Order: sequence, then C-alpha cells, then structure tokens
Amino acid sequence: MLAPAGASAQSGITYDAARIAAQSSDPSTQAADLSLSAAEDNAAALDNLYRPTVTAAASVIAYQKTLSVDLSGAKADVMQQTGQFLAGLPGQFPPEFSALVSAVAGRIESALPGLIGQLPDQLDYTARDTIVRPTLSAVMPLYTGGALEAVSDAARGGVTIAQGRRQITAAAQEVSLVQRYFGLQLARNLRASAEERLAASERHLSSAQAMESAGILPHSAVLDVTVLRDAAQRSHDRAVREESLAVLSLERMLGRSVDALATPLFVNTGPLPPLARFQNAAEANGTGQTSLARGQQEVAQAGERLARAARRPRAFAFGAYSVDPTTNLPTEPDWVVGATVSYTLISPVDRGRLADAARTRSAAAAADQRAAADRVAGEIERAHAMADSARRSFLSMDSSVAAAQENLRLQEIAFHEGVGTVDRLMAAQAALASAESERAAAAYEYDVSLAALLAASGAPQDMSDYARREDRVTVDGK
Repeated sequence: MLAPAGASAQSGITYDAARIAAQSSDPSTQAADLSLSAAEDNAAALDNLYRPTVTAAASVIAYQKTLSVDLSGAKADVMQQTGQFLAGLPGQFPPEFSALVSAVAGRIESALPGLIGQLPDQLDYTARDTIVRPTLSAVMPLYTGGALEAVSDAARGGVTIAQGRRQITAAAQEVSLVQRYFGLQLARNLRASAEERLAASERHLSSAQAMESAGILPHSAVLDVTVLRDAAQRSHDRAVREESLAVLSLERMLGRSVDALATPLFVNTGPLPPLARFQNAAEANGTGQTSLARGQQEVAQAGERLARAARRPRAFAFGAYSVDPTTNLPTEPDWVVGATVSYTLISPVDRGRLADAARTRSAAAAADQRAAADRVAGEIERAHAMADSARRSFLSMDSSVAAAQENLRLQEIAFHEGVGTVDRLMAAQAALASAESERAAAAYEYDVSLAALLAASGAPQDMSDYARREDRVTVDGK
C-alpha cells in the first residue's frame, strides 16, 4: 500500500483539477465573489461625494394669470395734466398766434372728456399658456462635518468585510475539498484492504474445507473459518457502501462524475515549518476572520465619525440656470447662485447619546478584532500540533504494519500445515487490518490537519504544493 513520491499515480482527476472544479461549481464561492464585486462597486461609487451634483430638468407647465388694473385715477390725472398743459399752451407762442392756439386748445379741451371717457375705469387681463421650461441646477457640498468622509470609509469597510467573507469561504471550501477528496481515497484504501481480507478468508475457508475432508481439521474449526469469512464479507460490504457515499459527496462538490483519483493520500516525511512561520504568514496574508473583524471595525469607526458629524454645521453651494429665459414666470430669475450654511439647533434625536453608542460599537469592534486574532492563533496552534502528531504517528507505524504482515504470513503457514489455530489466524488478520487502517487514517488526518493549518494561516492554496513535495510518502489503495 505504500509508494514513494516518484511512483506513477493512477490516472484520474488530480487534486488541482478537483480544486478548480470545486471553485467553479460551488455556489457559496460564487456568492462570495459577487458580494465582493458589489462591495467594490459600491465603494467606488462613493469615492467622490464632494463633487457637485448637476441636474438637467425639463418641466411642462400650464398656467393662467388674471390681472385687474384700476384706470379711474389714471384717467383723472390725464384730464388734469392735459387741462393744465392746454391752459398754458397759448402763452408759449407769439402774441399774433395766441388767439389761434387758444381756439385749438379750447376745442381739444372740450373734446378731451369724450375721448378719455371711452376708456374703461378698470382693465381686466387674463393670460393662459402651456410652456416647456428646461433648467440646469447644481448642488455641491462644501463642509459636512466629516459625514461624507464617514460614508465613503464605511463603504470601504464593506469591501474589507466582503473580502473577509470571501477568504472564509475559500478556506472552508479548501478544507471541505480535502476532507472529501482524500476521504474518498481513504474509503478506497479501506475497501481495498477489505477485499484483500475477504479474498484471504475465502482461501482460508477453502483450505479448511480441504483439510476437513482429509481429516486434519475438525468441523468446528471449519465453522470458525466460516465465521471469519462472513465477518470479512460484512466488512467488505460496509467498505463498499462507505466508498459509494464518499463518491457521491465528492461528485456533489465538484459538479461532475468522479471515477479515479490521481492524487493519493500522502504524508510529508520532513517536519513541518515552525509554528511561528505559520503565525507570521497569517499576519502577512490576512485571514478571513481577521479581515472580517477589521472591516467591521472600519464600519464602526465610520459610524462614530458620522455620529459626530451630526453635531456640526453643514455648508452647500448651489446654482440654477434657466436654459430658455423666455419661459420664466415674471417672478422667476434667469439664473441664481448662492451658498447655504445650516446647523441643527434642536433635534428629536439625542445626538450625544447617539455618539456614545457609536463609540461603544467601535470599542466592541476593536475587541472583536483582538478576539479574532486570538482565535486564529489558537486554530494555527491546534492544527499544527494535530498535523505534526499525525505525521509522527504515520511514520511510526511502518514497523507495526511490517510486523503484522509477517505475523499473518507465519500464521497462515502454520494453519495450512495444521499446526496453527483459527484463533491465531483470525487475530493476525485482524491485527494487520487494524494496522493498515490506522496508517491510512493517520495519513488522512495529516492531510486534513495540514489543510486546516494552511487555511488558518491564510494560504489554503499551498495544499497542492505539499501534495507535490519530494519528501511525501503516499498510501495507495491498489
């Protein structure tokens, strides 16, 4: 069952190919990628909040305006001023023309009441129209007390949170893939071992029956061997069932059928890098938990700045321009520019308590970030210890497997020669099966613990590198 790193692997899907298939078919990974893309777009959309907002609008307006003008006073003024003018008019000409001018002025003055009397004492005017009025308007914030900066920072914090969730999803997927991929390899190793035990039991039963016919073994010994064969059959059936379930689990994750696996169970014989290297890698790479906690703190700090901004004044510049001044109503300007400064004197919201709550949330987020760092450090320590323990256990089982194989060989020879007992043969076979199963299980535990260690240190993609290292020893279920 053991093969060095240079041995040819069985044809089938490699771990790298399975990793690519899992990433492309896993809906949780797709959701995390889409969420990250949405958060990045949202942050980019809020990067320039201090730019002016320019709006073009076109209004369709139907209106009616009624005006009433009193002309009685104006008519009286016209009569009075005209009479005064006509009375003084003869004196403005030479004496020889004064009589003629007086006669003309008299006629005009006598005709004037009739002319002015035709004018109404009140003029009523009604205007009705439908117009299309295009306008341009602009508003630009000058000072918001830090509110716009806080909104932009909160959006960037949302990107950090999405990145953390993406990292958590990727790490969980990597560990799950290792569990399913190498879990199937373990199931196939156990199934192969069960097949060998079943075949050996069949041979033992056939030999026992022949020895019974020759009068060497009693019938009770043949029954014991039959019990051994039946137990091996049940173990084989159970191993086949577990392999089928493992195949279904991996196929569901990869979204494709799985026949053979090309990357066997493996253990790197060389010691793992020091614990400090993984801890430093976690700090340098950033893990999903720490990124998520850091993003939550960024959002909380932005909320604190936003709460403080609510207690500060705000200033805005604004302007409007009528594209077609002829459509303006009489009271409307052609253009207008200005600035506004506002400050909320009284608010139904207790802004002081609101700022206190924001500071408390920021402190809680900082505590969560420290707790996340502690959790990551603990996970790295635990996974490192488990992987190293599994590696040591695997390497220490070489002598146990070899001794169990030799003991079974001797017991089989003794049984066939009629000097051995069924109990010893059954015990030797069980011991070998246990040793082989424990060794394969130790390799599986090493692979899963290594994947958890790499995921906790922020480098789950390095699992493929360890699977290709020259110091690996594989466990093949052939």
